[in-house]
Amino acid sequence: MTQIDITTGSRLHFGLICNKPHSPWRFGGIGVMLRQPAWRLSVTPITADTDTIDAGVDVVSRIRDFLACIRSHQNVTSLHIEVLQDLAFHTGLGSGTQLGLALSAAIEVMTHRRLQEDPFQLAQLADRAERSAIGTIGFARGGFLVDHGESQGDSLNRRVDRIAVPDDWRFVLVHPVDSQGLSGEKERAFFGQRVHMPQILIDDLGQQIRTQITPAVRENRFEQFAASLENYGRTVGAFYAGEQGGVFAHPAMTQLVSHLRANGICGMAQSSWGPLIAIPAASQDHAEQIVQLIPDAIDDSRLSVSVSEPLNTGATIRSTVDDAARGVV
Repeated sequence: MTQIDITTGSRLHFGLICNKPHSPWRFGGIGVMLRQPAWRLSVTPITADTDTIDAGVDVVSRIRDFLACIRSHQNVTSLHIEVLQDLAFHTGLGSGTQLGLALSAAIEVMTHRRLQEDPFQLAQLADRAERSAIGTIGFARGGFLVDHGESQGDSLNRRVDRIAVPDDWRFVLVHPVDSQGLSGEKERAFFGQRVHMPQILIDDLGQQIRTQITPAVRENRFEQFAASLENYGRTVGAFYAGEQGGVFAHPAMTQLVSHLRANGICGMAQSSWGPLIAIPAASQDHAEQIVQLIPDAIDDSRLSVSVSEPLNTGATIRSTVDDAARGVV
């Protein structure tokens, strides 16, 4: 019996660029893959009539939805899925995409004895990459990613540049416990309004990416990266402020950013719809210094704080065959 073990990363996305359909940067933007937090799954085919899933209620529900979607494209035997480590939904870490792609990849290896070279084919199986491609390419390759968007109206055929993140860099992740960002039908309703940024804003964001952020990552210029990332995040956040309640989606994060700035920290940016914010650090020691400045709670909001390394590779996928399948007695 074949067992597929898969470990993903998580992704930060620093805000979609909303252009009109068939225009440059349509749903483009920048993001980075992190080693932690992550999904860690074990997937094994079974002869039972139904799947068995060892996980919490919310995770089981999402896995069943993904399996139903994947099975609409191809035949898949019943599975036993053990979730050894999970990744919180709707906090800004791309949890749904990483889970869907992990399941698609496990089933591809299990049924075809190989993995599709094109990660968008995995995304199609799980009905992901509806707008951004950062989580999809990040799942396959890791690194810092620049998504140039679906300029030809094709979400599955787009340019995404990848740059390795300096190994010493870290990201401090902070979010209010038990709080979630915009998702699901509310998110679809927002984009269904066909909102788009003014062209002058799109041009400004594109220039920031080309002339400041990307060179800073490539040339290991941390201070420039932190300053330009904060500026990018603030610019994008101002566009979404009417929908999410401010540049940052949660008032505790707004207060925290002000507190950190007053203490000389730079680089704070929200990931996706938040509420999580990421703070770049030049090293592990620098990250720990930042953590020391972050309170346990702000007002009534208890804060979750962690430090993560960049992930410069794709998800780890291992296939093992037990002794019975090998014919070993």
